[in-house]
Amino acid sequence: MQTLLVDRVEPYSQGDECSSVTLRSTQGQIDAFCFARDLVEGERVDNALAALDAEIKAACLSDWPEDLQEQRSIERMEKTGPYAYRGVGHVVDRAAGIIEVLGFRIDVGELPCEGAVEFSFMRVDIR
Repeated sequence: MQTLLVDRVEPYSQGDECSSVTLRSTQGQIDAFCFARDLVEGERVDNALAALDAEIKAACLSDWPEDLQEQRSIERMEKTGPYAYRGVGHVVDRAAGIIEVLGFRIDVGELPCEGAVEFSFMRVDIR
């Protein structure tokens, strides 16, 4: 399994089990919620994230012009809240509900299709 670099760990308060963690892949970074894990800056963790309240839909349809399909399939991720994101990723394991975006593998639950998907979720958690 691929790993991610722990770039920053910020506990909510002294002694709290919850923290905000910034993770880096080879293609980007993501802020994730972390509970009951003692992570240290510089360590590597499994590339296993989970989305809360995920909304997923096909980024394009197979009968669309090829250039439009390519344009709508470009991976991107935009932060919309402390741990909330939206963007475009690709399905890597439909049965397991896993998408990948910018090097991050995220369990989003049930997936409606294969290929490129548009996503939005309220929170990303470290599993």
